[in-house]
Amino acid sequence: MKGMMVLFHCESNPGYAASSHEHTFLNVAQNLVGDINNIHYAYSNLDGGMTPSLPEELTNVIHLDTKWSRPDQLRAIKNYVKQHNIKYLLGFDQPVSRPMYQAFRKGGVKTFVSYWGAPMSSINTGIKLFLKKLEVSSRRHGPDHYIFQSNGMRDTAINGRGIPATKTSIVKTGIDTSRYAPDISKQYYAHQCFNIPENRKIVVFSGHMERRKGVHVILQAAKTLTQDLAYKDVHFLILGNRPGEKELFSEYLQCPEVNEHITFGGYRPDVSDILKSCAIGMIASVEWDSFPMSSLEMAATELPLLVSNLSGLNEAVTPETGIKFPISDYNTAAMELKALLDNPELMNTMGKKGRERVIEHYSRISQANGILQVFTSLDHQVRNTL
Repeated sequence: MKGMMVLFHCESNPGYAASSHEHTFLNVAQNLVGDINNIHYAYSNLDGGMTPSLPEELTNVIHLDTKWSRPDQLRAIKNYVKQHNIKYLLGFDQPVSRPMYQAFRKGGVKTFVSYWGAPMSSINTGIKLFLKKLEVSSRRHGPDHYIFQSNGMRDTAINGRGIPATKTSIVKTGIDTSRYAPDISKQYYAHQCFNIPENRKIVVFSGHMERRKGVHVILQAAKTLTQDLAYKDVHFLILGNRPGEKELFSEYLQCPEVNEHITFGGYRPDVSDILKSCAIGMIASVEWDSFPMSSLEMAATELPLLVSNLSGLNEAVTPETGIKFPISDYNTAAMELKALLDNPELMNTMGKKGRERVIEHYSRISQANGILQVFTSLDHQVRNTL
C-alpha cells in the first residue's frame, strides 16, 4: 500500500493558519492513500505536541527538518521513506532545493507537491531572472509542482524565483464555514469578554504582530477616526498578540482618550465566536501578505472587509464584499471606516455577499479537492511517460 508524507517547515501544533492546513492536508492524504496508518506527518520541531483537533489515530509523526544535511540524517530519512513505501509528499512552504530532497527521492517518493502560504521571492527581471530559471532547471530532486493561494503569490514564483508557469497552480485557501458563521445570539460576545460598551461597533484584526501586518496602521486609523473625525461609537479589537507584543506599538498608544477605544485581546482560541459580535474586519498589511485566512474567517462571519491594496491581500475582497485603501494610508482607511459605519445597510449587504463568496469558493472541501486534482494530474503524467 502506498504511503504519503505531509511535511511542515514549522513546529508541531503551529496555530494560526497552519493548523487549518493540517486538517485540509489530512483530507487530501486520506483520499490518496486511504488508511490513516499510511499517512505520515513531519515537523521541524515537535516541542509543541500535536494539534489537539487532529485525530488520535494519526500516530506516524516524526521530527524532520529539510535543512538537515548530515549523512546519517539523510540515510535515516531515506530508509524511513523506503520502509513505509512513501510515494507522495505534500510539503508546506518547501523551496526549490534542500539537502533532504535527494533522500526523499532515493527512498521512493515519486510525486512531490509544495503548497505555499507565502510569496517565494521578490520580483526579478533580466539576467537575474534568467539565472534563477537556470538554477531551478538544474534542481532535479525538488518539488514537481507548486501550489499558491493567489495570483500575486504565484507571480513571485514565476517572475521572481524562476519557476515555470506550467509547474504552478492556484488553489484557494479553505476554511470551516460552519464554525465561522454569523450567530445573533453572540452579538455581544466580544463586548462581554473585553468589557467593551455594547453601543460600540467593533473593528477587528486577527493575526501576527509582525510590522508587515500593519497593526500600527490600524492604530493610527483608530486615532484619526475617534479623535480627528470625532467618531466615538467604535472600538478597535486587536487579536493575536503574545505576551509583551502590545508593547511593540507603544508609540501609537500615547493618547489615553484614543486608547479607550483600543483593546489588545491576546492570542485566543475563541476567535470564531469573537468575530460574531464584530462589525468590520480590517487587515492593513504594509508588506507582503499572501491571502490571509483571517480575511476569509471574517467574511464567512458576514463582516465587510477593509484591506490595504497589497498584491495578494487585495484578492481577498471584491467591490461587493469590501473596500481597499492605499497601503499605509491610515487617513483614508479612517474615512472609509466612517463611511461604512454610517451605512449599516451597505455593511449588511457586503457581509452577506462576502459569506456567499466564501461558501462558493473557499471551503476546506474545495481547497482539498484542488490539491487532490494536482496530485491526480501529476500521477496521470507519470503513467503516460512509462
